Amino acid sequence: MGRFRMEGEMIVIYLDGIGSFQVGKSQVISFLLRLGEEVIRDRDGGAVGMMSLSGSGRGVKMMIKERLYVAPVRRVKRVLEGKEKKGAVFGVK
Repeated sequence: MGRFRMEGEMIVIYLDGIGSFQVGKSQVISFLLRLGEEVIRDRDGGAVGMMSLSGSGRGVKMMIKERLYVAPVRRVKRVLEGKEKKGAVFGVK
């Protein structure tokens, strides 16, 4: 369905056929520490959705344009740490 990767100080989420969206690296770190949800923005800075943790804490939920996507927390952390270049984003029906 898509992928995400670091670009400078931003996590950029690419969704096939839909577009690209971004969240600041520092905002992703704070939300992974369970300090709340974060706003997902389009490239122009407009809010398009929210990012939150799943109930189990093992998944990152991304509600973008009224559709739900998920990515494994472990993969997000590895990309933030620079251990991996990109991670997968999966659509949820």
